[in-house]
Amino acid sequence: MLLVGDPGTGKSQFLKFAAKLSNRSVITTGLGSTSAGLTVTAVKDSGEWMLEAGALVLADGGLCCIDEFDSMGGHDRATIHEAMEQQTISVAKAGLVTTLSTRTTVFGATNPKGQYDPNQSLSVNTTLSEPLLSRFDIVLVLLDTKSPEWDKIVSSHILAAKTEEKQESKDDSDNMWSLPNLRRYIHYVKQHFRPVLTTDSEKIISSYYQLQRRSAANNAARTTVRMLESLIRLAQAHARLMFRNEVTQLDAIAAILCVESSMTNSAIVDNIGNALHSNFADNPDQEYAKQEKLILEKLGISA
Repeated sequence: MLLVGDPGTGKSQFLKFAAKLSNRSVITTGLGSTSAGLTVTAVKDSGEWMLEAGALVLADGGLCCIDEFDSMGGHDRATIHEAMEQQTISVAKAGLVTTLSTRTTVFGATNPKGQYDPNQSLSVNTTLSEPLLSRFDIVLVLLDTKSPEWDKIVSSHILAAKTEEKQESKDDSDNMWSLPNLRRYIHYVKQHFRPVLTTDSEKIISSYYQLQRRSAANNAARTTVRMLESLIRLAQAHARLMFRNEVTQLDAIAAILCVESSMTNSAIVDNIGNALHSNFADNPDQEYAKQEKLILEKLGISA
């Protein structure tokens, strides 16, 4: 996942909270990360060469958060291509030739180049190459649009949070999961669930992928076969989150909504809106039913 947003839109806070939810996580910044620091480095110890693991190798089986993704050099960015695609890193240093596992989730955050221009492609706005962008399942754009209503909500929330810190309020809701419980739940479902696709979910995902391929005018970098793999991964992840071993129609729709939110020009859902200013639906089931009906109609699939 890649967050592309204006300064002050909370990208670093997303990364820090995501790291707290993972049992194994590594946080680094693009400005201070070299290719060796991300992969492996060769060091000499007692006359023998040894390999020391970098951030991606240390995060194997967990989460690697990279802030200020745009500050990385071009060569340093190229080193993570293999890690994101093959989940391995091939090393040939100081006479040591080996392959290391990097089965990690890469969560990056970057600022756009100047003011984000919706009329330009993601590659132009972020100065990231198209092959690298296509490796991200979701690229979420967070725009800091000037809205008096939203500014009032944000300022009230921050001031209320500071007030609660001073008063140490103990009125915690019983319905809210604590962070340790949430971390344990996510770890459990990742370890014990391997969801498989059903016929209905396969049909929806396949139809959506074909639709995107036909309308890939401004998103050629995103609409590769990697998008199909992304849809499958997102649908399986949603099934795990819902505590089941089967990818249902609901999971496929949820995966499509995630990908639609990450497209600059949506193929199905009109008026996605600013992701930063979106609120949780008051009635999630009703909202899902509405989106499901819309998506199935656009795909030409009967409910």
